[in-house]
Amino acid sequence: MTHRSRRARLLAVILPLLVVMTACGGLPTSQTVERGLPVQGAPVQEVQALPVGPEEGADPEQIVASFVRANSSFTDDHEVARAFLTGGLARQWRPTSQVLIYQDEPRLTSLADGSVEAEVTVRGTVDQDGYLVEVPRGTTRLHNFTMQQVDGEWRIDDFPDGFGVWLSEISFERQFRSAAVYYVTPETNLLIPDTRWFPRSDGLATGLATAQIGPVPDYLAGAATTGISENMNLVASAVPVDPATGMATVDLRGLSLGTSGGQQREIMAQFTSTLTQAPGGVSTGVSSVLVRSNGRPLEVEGVPNPLTDVSTTGLARARWEVPFALLRTDVELTPVMGLHYQLQDDLSVDAEELPRVPIRWQDLATDAEVREFAGVSVTGDQVWRWRDGNDVEMEGIGTGLSAPSFDRSGGLWVAGRSATGPRVWVIARSESLGQAIARPLEAPWLDEDQRVTEFRVAADDQRALIVLQDMDSDEAQIGLTGIVRDKDGRATSLTEPYWLAPTLTHVSSATWSSQTELFVLGRQASDTADRPFIVHIGGWLEPLRTVSEATSVRAVPSDEDNALIVLSEQGRVYTQDRTDWGIARNGDDVIIPGT
Repeated sequence: MTHRSRRARLLAVILPLLVVMTACGGLPTSQTVERGLPVQGAPVQEVQALPVGPEEGADPEQIVASFVRANSSFTDDHEVARAFLTGGLARQWRPTSQVLIYQDEPRLTSLADGSVEAEVTVRGTVDQDGYLVEVPRGTTRLHNFTMQQVDGEWRIDDFPDGFGVWLSEISFERQFRSAAVYYVTPETNLLIPDTRWFPRSDGLATGLATAQIGPVPDYLAGAATTGISENMNLVASAVPVDPATGMATVDLRGLSLGTSGGQQREIMAQFTSTLTQAPGGVSTGVSSVLVRSNGRPLEVEGVPNPLTDVSTTGLARARWEVPFALLRTDVELTPVMGLHYQLQDDLSVDAEELPRVPIRWQDLATDAEVREFAGVSVTGDQVWRWRDGNDVEMEGIGTGLSAPSFDRSGGLWVAGRSATGPRVWVIARSESLGQAIARPLEAPWLDEDQRVTEFRVAADDQRALIVLQDMDSDEAQIGLTGIVRDKDGRATSLTEPYWLAPTLTHVSSATWSSQTELFVLGRQASDTADRPFIVHIGGWLEPLRTVSEATSVRAVPSDEDNALIVLSEQGRVYTQDRTDWGIARNGDDVIIPGT
């Protein structure tokens, strides 16, 4: 058989297989399997991969090809897949230390030194904590499998760096799903989501609970807290779900468990918010969560256990409440229905109390109550503020100022550059207009060769989207940064961001569209003009249909029924009608209160 025909035959058998995730959720890294409590969830209809062990006399390419097929099956702790490895490597292999998602079938080539080279077109990766990183389409990587003969048969003796599980794009979407792990704001008792990827299986509840026990992510460190202390852990290796009632049981142990009623409320709220995303009964998900300490249910006054309604704990998910939007035309502001696809006038709002805004002020923002307005000058070096019929111009803050953003904690935010580099400032709205100053926040991770072009605070007031642009290359990064506050609630510093949508090379405009999504106008390397995208936080970038000469984007944010808006160079305002864009109104801007 020729090398070419053998290679063709091997390529034909490297078909993407569906993963059977029988482990207890998350991305486990343990090399051993321990028996735990039965996980009684909804039956999951999956195609079972039946891996076949090494064939006698198989050459190195055949061994690698068969191993790639077999390693996608998680049955019996990858017992069959480990048979393709030398003894030492089989014991060291951590299959889910990383999940690599590929587009096309890997291409295998035998090298002169006896190793096998695999060229794979990568779509993205998921690390052991469940965080997904997307790469540009068409990205290829070369990986080498070192081979060794054991008792006259070829086996894999060494992996490529970071090798774990390889899944086709389709298999990944079928076998994994995104879900949020919830943390708590330090003072306001709001729940903050952190999105990760978990296997779709009956073990999802266990995977979510295991992730919940972990520490606050780095980008939220100091900005969010958790009721789960470091010494807490699951008593058993699984979280059982009763298929008849949809109740999940979380049995915890830990020295500090139960020392504080507030801590117990946080524990119950976090686990309930996180685990109710998991499947439960035959046709429903987990509907309630029972939290126990060493086998006994936690007892918190006024909070039922098992818990169904998180609001009884006094904690809640942060939400935007946008009663109406404002259409700007020249100097006039007109109240409109933000969720209406034609942005019809909202006649229930008294427009006489709204200011007339001189055209030299752009990128207007208003607070959630529509009592205060702010904008920046067309020259980008002044901030305009209006409240109760009075206005003031703030000079000397910086240059290249971004659109202002109001939070719900009494702050007005703006970003740009000072004389020494990029900065983010906050202005205390409790101070009088004439005496207020812009305070810079500590952010030592900012590079002096960058500029901050967007900074918008989330509804929880502890996260903000930030867009950085390199001053030399104009390439952009978009990410989430945590807002660290002192005991009085005053913002003091920003955490190093969790970077999103790495395939975007340029970002012209960005805003929140929900607690877990951003709406962005930008460009990938393959684009010739800006286009709108949805950035699923922790997920794939979703391109939308192009709008001609688009200049910026707005959104009425909601976790249920948001509205996306695109502004164009011609003064047209586009809204989304199903999957396409239509002209809703003519105007210069749309202002969404509280964003």
